Amino acid sequence: MSHSTHTLPKAYHKEKADEIWAAVAESDSALKGNESARALADALFGHSNFLAGIARRQPALAAAYLQGDPDSHFEAILASLTAPRPDGEKTPDLMAFLREQKSATAFLTAAADVAGWWSLEDVTTALSRFADAALELALAHLLHASMKAGELAWPNGEEEAASPALAASCGYFILGMGKLGAYELNYSSDIDLIALYDTDRVRYTGTKTVKQCFIRLTQELMKIMETRTMHGYVFRTDLRLRPDPGATPVALAVEAAETYYHSMAVNWERSAMIKARVVAGDQTAGKAYLETMARWIWRKNMDFAALNDIAAIKNQINRHYGQTQTAFKGYNVKLGYGGIREIEFFTQINQLLHAGRHPALRLRGTLDALDMLAMDQIIDGKVHKTLSKGYRFLRTLEHRIQMMNDEQTHDIPDDDDRFACLVSFMGYADEASFKEAVTCHTKPISQIYEDLLPEDDTAKNDGYSEGDLPATLAKLGFEDPDNSAAVIDGWRRGRHRALRTERARGLLEQILPGLLEAFSGTENAGSALTRFDRFISQLPGGVQLFSLLQSNPSLFQLLAHVMGLAPALAETLGKKPDLWDAVLEPGFYAPLESEEDLREKLEELLDSARDYQDILDIVRRFVAEHRFRIGVQLLESLASVEECGEAHTRLADVTLKALTKRVEDEFATKHGRFEGGGISIVAMGKYGGGELTHTSDLDIVFLYHVPDMDSLSDGPKPLMPSQYFSRLGQHIITAITALTPEGRLYEVDTRLRPSGSQGPLVVTLKTFADYYTEAAWAWEHMALTRARVILAPDSIREALVSTIISVLTASRDGDALLRAVHDMRGKLFAQFGTDNPWAIKHARGGLVDMEFICQYLMLREGNRAKDIFHPQLDESISRLAAAGALTEEQAATLHGGHEYMQQVQSLLRLCLGGSPADDSAIPKALRSTLCRATGKATFNDLRADLVRKQSDIYSLFQTVIEEPANALPTAEDA
Repeated sequence: MSHSTHTLPKAYHKEKADEIWAAVAESDSALKGNESARALADALFGHSNFLAGIARRQPALAAAYLQGDPDSHFEAILASLTAPRPDGEKTPDLMAFLREQKSATAFLTAAADVAGWWSLEDVTTALSRFADAALELALAHLLHASMKAGELAWPNGEEEAASPALAASCGYFILGMGKLGAYELNYSSDIDLIALYDTDRVRYTGTKTVKQCFIRLTQELMKIMETRTMHGYVFRTDLRLRPDPGATPVALAVEAAETYYHSMAVNWERSAMIKARVVAGDQTAGKAYLETMARWIWRKNMDFAALNDIAAIKNQINRHYGQTQTAFKGYNVKLGYGGIREIEFFTQINQLLHAGRHPALRLRGTLDALDMLAMDQIIDGKVHKTLSKGYRFLRTLEHRIQMMNDEQTHDIPDDDDRFACLVSFMGYADEASFKEAVTCHTKPISQIYEDLLPEDDTAKNDGYSEGDLPATLAKLGFEDPDNSAAVIDGWRRGRHRALRTERARGLLEQILPGLLEAFSGTENAGSALTRFDRFISQLPGGVQLFSLLQSNPSLFQLLAHVMGLAPALAETLGKKPDLWDAVLEPGFYAPLESEEDLREKLEELLDSARDYQDILDIVRRFVAEHRFRIGVQLLESLASVEECGEAHTRLADVTLKALTKRVEDEFATKHGRFEGGGISIVAMGKYGGGELTHTSDLDIVFLYHVPDMDSLSDGPKPLMPSQYFSRLGQHIITAITALTPEGRLYEVDTRLRPSGSQGPLVVTLKTFADYYTEAAWAWEHMALTRARVILAPDSIREALVSTIISVLTASRDGDALLRAVHDMRGKLFAQFGTDNPWAIKHARGGLVDMEFICQYLMLREGNRAKDIFHPQLDESISRLAAAGALTEEQAATLHGGHEYMQQVQSLLRLCLGGSPADDSAIPKALRSTLCRATGKATFNDLRADLVRKQSDIYSLFQTVIEEPANALPTAEDA
């Protein structure tokens, strides 16, 4: 391996470099004439007393490493640390060995770094892997001694040599925190550790206690690592990141640690746990512990309340270290403004906020996490580039500072000579260019960080003081300022549970100006305020929501819009205020993703589920967030009703498929499976037609298929097929409809199955085919026109689709069909009919009449035009027109009426939760939204157009169904 000499810094201390080179070259004749090695030696020895000292003590080692091939050399070091140790090795001998290997690693990583053989990630990973291996070996030595002394049992019941394998099932493990946990150790880093033990896995055979055993072992381990001897030290260690370090021993039982974190820990401890990794000891016990901690670390909601705590840490660091916005002599590249810590904080804050919803962000490495934040569009490309480049530059600078004398310092030297040496070591020709480079990185980093965590400003706006509030509200346009002021006064006095704490009231006070200004932009500011009051009255706590609004003032307008326009949506938010988190997702206002992209997002979330109950909750959160997103897009006129209906349907499809798979897996643990068989789900009604709204149920039909109907399932508790799939179908419905802490997923209606509610829940394909061929009523065939296969095993899908088409295209008695359709419509109108035009579904000329027209014509014409069927109403209208069953004028009437009424119905359901009883039940703000959505100038125009379209469609219904049916001969005429 070679490097270009011109990229290496020239020796700052030339005489020192020449002296050390002479000693090194004398040890290896291969170095004679090796200009690359000489240039690298000048760069190292001419700037670092520490590296020069290693070369002086071990010239042969330096000679070998200067010639390249760092990967092979490093693997040899690791191999020496994992090999079994000599029998009877004393602790001082092991300590000497570890220190020799540390010196070798220090020299090798410095050479590979400065020469450009390794990237920054390669360097930090090598230092971290060495730390892991050193800890493992030191622990093995101590475990071996404890096992020989009879305190701990041998892994396999027999004495073994001291090697890392001894720790495999010992129950004791060490977590590497911070840079060690993330494979980011810097050149002269100390290592942050937490020592834990799992009493259920420890096989203690001594005469004292497990606790005493591992406290002593941990203390001895730290001495082996950090005691300075004539050979130096391995690593300085720090155990202060353990739970409550001032009051707890150096080794803790996992139960005690878990109790602490879940009851007493603060937000900075959560942040610290992001990088935790098992670096030594029992990997199985350690990973199990970290899995149990994952839910505590990664909150499902965006925790903006934690931002203030984290910002306070940052401000405390600035005050403690007296940091100023300098980037030159005395500047701390770790803690200074625009330094490494700000990049790490920026990254970890975004992880804490978003990784609960984006499991891919649960990464330890800073650069890896920045890459994923950019990939998920949580940060933009410019921020990502600035922080990534800045991180690499500052970490490289940090390494050069530490290489000079192996000091755990992050300060640019303020001594003139050492400063000039550092400038040279960094490869800059003069101090000015070095200063410019540092400033070029730190200034934008500092700005990015400050934009994320501005200084806290809790000063109240004088214009919103108690005495001036009514007048201020009047200026803002509140209709009844005294009543609105009384509502706000109740907030300030902690009237609601969400406002009982001083912190919650303080946060609300800060957001109040923006909130009231946003409400003033609605058509009825007082009503919006009252609705917001009801909203917060339902909250268990206010800090989370108010912190989110404080951190994201852009949400004020949307909040006002929801409170002013959509009481049903506001009610949903009152029950699930964490839905606001979804608004901050980068693609919230973009069209809903494709089915494949949605599937990947949901599967990623489900992969992090701990158990079946967790699966049910994850799915409910996923659906609630996306339904809210679709609802806001409809409310804000960002998507058409057709687009929203397709989006709701796509969401339901993805969810149903993913959930069914998990239910099947859970069911199979007890009852097994049928090879070659499985369950099918057919969507009907609005779900089949891709027209779901915010409040739609899922109309579904279950079928099953197994090759051998006399077989049993292959589980511990086998079942016959009919019993198996009936229970499985019920489990699927329960998984969808069960009320969990996250609410219900969907309501489900299975009454369209063969024989309706009197028939079995799940039927075979043969039963399905026989029923629809021989026993189904005409209205059931009408319903089947909207059937869409959601899920089916490959062995049955084609046959199922073929069966549905066969039933629909069968030859029919036209008069009998017409009479049955007419009679069914009469029965429905008698039960649900109304003269209220806002009852979009059941009003004369409403959606039901449209569906009856299309479904009747499809069944009437299906035998001669077999491609006429489509579950989506708009498409079926077009196909009927193409087949000549409708005139172009009739098709236009149906198309226009369907689009118009779907628009009105969807907004009414979204905002009011259903159909208003009359005009007076439609708020003024919603009237304006309806007019905007339908392109009408006034509400009266909208109503008149709705009534006219319904009249036109009812006239068409009369022409196509009612009048011909009434003209049919009666039984008496016959």
